[in-house]
Amino acid sequence: MEINSSVPESREPKNGGNLLNRFKLDVTIKQVGYLFLADILYALALNLFYVGNQIAAGGFAGIATVINSFVPIPVGTAVFVMSIPVVIASFRIKGASYTIVTVITTAVYSIIVDALSFLPTITDDKLVAVVCGGILYGLGASMAIKAHLSSGGTDLLAKLLITRFKAMSIGTLFMLIDGTIVVIAAIAYKDIGAAIYAILAIAVASVISDLMNKGFNRAQMFFIFANQNMQEISDAILYEMGRGATSFNGTGKYSNNDKEILLVVVKPSETHILKEVVHRYDPTAFIILVSANEIIGEGFEDTNLTETVETNSRKSRSGKAN
Repeated sequence: MEINSSVPESREPKNGGNLLNRFKLDVTIKQVGYLFLADILYALALNLFYVGNQIAAGGFAGIATVINSFVPIPVGTAVFVMSIPVVIASFRIKGASYTIVTVITTAVYSIIVDALSFLPTITDDKLVAVVCGGILYGLGASMAIKAHLSSGGTDLLAKLLITRFKAMSIGTLFMLIDGTIVVIAAIAYKDIGAAIYAILAIAVASVISDLMNKGFNRAQMFFIFANQNMQEISDAILYEMGRGATSFNGTGKYSNNDKEILLVVVKPSETHILKEVVHRYDPTAFIILVSANEIIGEGFEDTNLTETVETNSRKSRSGKAN
């Protein structure tokens, strides 16, 4: 099911028809759910652990936390205001549709953070706050990745800067941006400890996010050397398991015989099924099983957020052409 936020087109042809098509936005219910959950987790981390303990764990939320310590401006509101220049810049680089979605997601994030600002800081121990807040923030980041939607802030800023600084990776840009925010926090609070806690919070959040998006998206690679019924094995993989398979030829150096080799990638939960399939048709088959840290592509969840500069440029040109 999809939420189509495009403006309904009139049956009568109008000169603005092409303009309306430019603002056709398709966002799935699943994406909305992931993003909503991410925003709630972010808000809990900020309000329960970070803001009250003056932990500026990177991002615009980190700057907003510093500002909130000196001026009674809600964190969510401050994040939204700081995101405005970045969103305006994204209009020229990313196009209208992307920018509209970003404005909406940024507004939702800000509203949820401020709506939950009544929650009390539940611990004064900054180390506990770093760990617990980092876990919540990391879980939120993993949900945001699954949503494939930008919530604005430094996430969007890094994606815009990479179009200018093409030699740098998006990971490096994130590190530089967050590093700058940590330094600002240390200067503002006049406490080097503030920087240390912020770095620890970022590290915990990063570890949790990686575990959620890579540790639970592992796969198993099978190299199958069958002596008989290779076609039957292939058919069972394709039609019974619904998995793809790639065959290639190899030569055994001891026997000097050519042999077909089958490469199959499955989820860990499907490992025992594939073993049963192979041994059903060839009990003497030789199998090599290799663990894969991450699989990206059809049949496996794609968690790759990094867009190439070429893709960004094509999208930008396409948006202008419309």
